[in-house]
Amino acid sequence: MHSGRIIDVKCRCGYLLFRYYKAGKGRLIKCLISRLTDDFVGLKGAETFSRPKCPNCGKELGIIMMIHGEPALKLNQGTIATIRL
Repeated sequence: MHSGRIIDVKCRCGYLLFRYYKAGKGRLIKCLISRLTDDFVGLKGAETFSRPKCPNCGKELGIIMMIHGEPALKLNQGTIATIRL
């Protein structure tokens, strides 16, 4: 089992978007939808290529894409508060 942890992913405006199980080190670039523990934006069930927005400030969070055959949110780095492990 990888050493992972649950992290809070927030918008730059401070709104808590979701909690995510992050495996490994480094910056958060994409989030597999299956690894979300709490989803405050409605990413679960979002359509491929949809562009979810922050419910608080309306900034675009990224784009939903298929990565290795499963849906993931490719993050817009300018919107998400920087997280490094």
